[in-house]
Amino acid sequence: MKNILVPLGVSENAESTLTYAIELAGVTNSTLYVMDSFNPSFHNAHLLNAKQAVKNNNAKRIKELVHKIDNKNIDIQIVRYEGDVLSAIASLDQKVRLDLILSGPMPNADNEAVFLGPTAGKLVKKTDIPVLIVPEGFAFAIPKKALFAFKRGRVKGDRSLAPIHFFQKKFATEMNLLLVKVPGQERKDRQIDHEIVELSNTMISTENGTVYQGVLEHFRTVEPDLLTVFARKRGFFAKLIETDVVLKKDFYTKTLLLVLKNRK
Repeated sequence: MKNILVPLGVSENAESTLTYAIELAGVTNSTLYVMDSFNPSFHNAHLLNAKQAVKNNNAKRIKELVHKIDNKNIDIQIVRYEGDVLSAIASLDQKVRLDLILSGPMPNADNEAVFLGPTAGKLVKKTDIPVLIVPEGFAFAIPKKALFAFKRGRVKGDRSLAPIHFFQKKFATEMNLLLVKVPGQERKDRQIDHEIVELSNTMISTENGTVYQGVLEHFRTVEPDLLTVFARKRGFFAKLIETDVVLKKDFYTKTLLLVLKNRK
């Protein structure tokens, strides 16, 4: 793992998220790219000065936050960009080949029903880069045990499972596989590629309405400190397309959440 991106919002948890990212980058010897994810819209021409002022204040806030935290002598790059944050991330990925995006859930403080706020939701649903969601105030620790829950065991792209392979090699993370069989699923979708089978000697099979329900059923049995799921283009997260947010009633966890993507 060489390059990690951390988009930071304006929440009070930004410092905690960056601290976790620095700790992770320190033990993985990664370069850390820090980006401001707060990008308000200004539609009227006479507000351009206000837009520039907000932009300057955000850049100053990110810079001060980076200098405030012990950087562990790692390489930290502050990313400046124009326009949409997703376009900026895609551009940066093309230049440096991002291995991981690390983000807090960034929910709306006024809505306790939200698990992932608009920015975190976009990262999960609309990028092709794996995302590690770090709970608010979560202190860094080596993930010793992981639960990898999926309903389709097919992998497309040789980089799809790269984060798991890295955690296993670097931290000796124990992987527990959970195949969730859902109603109406075709038999071919239950076939499991050898790349997934080889991740672990332990696999549980369960029948539930959704992957999340399967996770709820078996979470206490495994007691993982890292939960891993797939965000496929036609998968669970992609179907929650009404807004960019993810509600707690649809998916919620208080532990680390690693969201994998199909990558070539």
